Amino acid sequence: MFRFFLVTGIGLAIINGWISWWLWRVLSGTGWLRFLFCGLVLVLGAAFPLLYKGHGDTLAHMWLLRAGAFWMGVAFYVFVLAVLADMWGLGARLLGSAPPVAPRWGAVLLVLGLPLLLGVGSWFNAAFPALQQYEITVRMQAPVPESLARKPLKFGVITDMHLGRLLTAGRLARAVELLAPQQPDAIFYVGDIIDDHIKLDAEATAAALALAQPPLGHWAVPGNHEYISGSIDKSMDFLRRVGMQVLRDQWAVVDNSFVLAGRDDLSKPGFTGVQRASLADILADLPKQYRQLPLVVLDHQPAALGEAREAGAALELSGHTHYGQLWPFNFVVERRYLNPLGLLTLGSFHSIVSAGTGTWGPPLRNTGRAQVLLVTVHFAQEANTP
Repeated sequence: MFRFFLVTGIGLAIINGWISWWLWRVLSGTGWLRFLFCGLVLVLGAAFPLLYKGHGDTLAHMWLLRAGAFWMGVAFYVFVLAVLADMWGLGARLLGSAPPVAPRWGAVLLVLGLPLLLGVGSWFNAAFPALQQYEITVRMQAPVPESLARKPLKFGVITDMHLGRLLTAGRLARAVELLAPQQPDAIFYVGDIIDDHIKLDAEATAAALALAQPPLGHWAVPGNHEYISGSIDKSMDFLRRVGMQVLRDQWAVVDNSFVLAGRDDLSKPGFTGVQRASLADILADLPKQYRQLPLVVLDHQPAALGEAREAGAALELSGHTHYGQLWPFNFVVERRYLNPLGLLTLGSFHSIVSAGTGTWGPPLRNTGRAQVLLVTVHFAQEANTP
């Protein structure tokens, strides 16, 4: 994790340094405006990495953190356009054409304006999640229990909320309100529910959960940010306090209809020095009478699909990838994960990965809408089973 923040910090320093240098050159002769633009870029560029791990919660601190987070998402595209403008200028010089005389306000408007417009659209994409529905059929070798034969199960799925200073319980309420009319049987919160504890509001979070009353309850597993946010025990206590049933390398038999296995996050060893339990170990003490029930696995990172499939899971629900959140990082997650987004079916095993309901860092999305999932699961007996 330290390496991630170090590489990110170096990358942000290069990006914002280049933008400032570009502005300094194209705004030559503009007096104080030159200092204002370059200074603003440097302040916004430093705001998020310097303030994110701090504990300030004043109004000024909050707005500067949020402005820095927004700029972090926009700055990459400003940097790309600034580099292209420099390449254009270099090409003009090599061909013997004189570059325009500074200040070049048209270039500034293009290089800053287009990414800012993209940022505004990306903010709406992130702030207003859409309901994404999936429908699958689970085929069982054992006779289908009467409770499952009678009607399909509907699961709501919310992942990667990242509640804290940048995203508040109001955003969670918006997500739960999307699910409430669908009357899900259970709602699963598949990791990265918490980003930090500084502005975490237990009362408002509990009120958001209460907007839906799934008869089989609200269930949660940790993600990597439950560890990053501080004490993992503190994070889990918060989730229990607001009304979630937490599974950390544990199983539960839900309504005698299915087995729910909740995995601790894959990042656990990096924070605790202790490996998470294998899925086989988690299920080792599952009583024999429940072993014919369908197995649903909640695992924040979709990095152990083979393990879930080998354990006989019918369905694994995950998040974490954000589907890159911002282009072109979706190509990175596509190369890293077998299933970076959506539904993947491998024989009788189904993996569904959400792009996430919240955001981390930039409160922006342009690889797709923020989403809340509704997964409808039908159960049928294998056709060749007598």
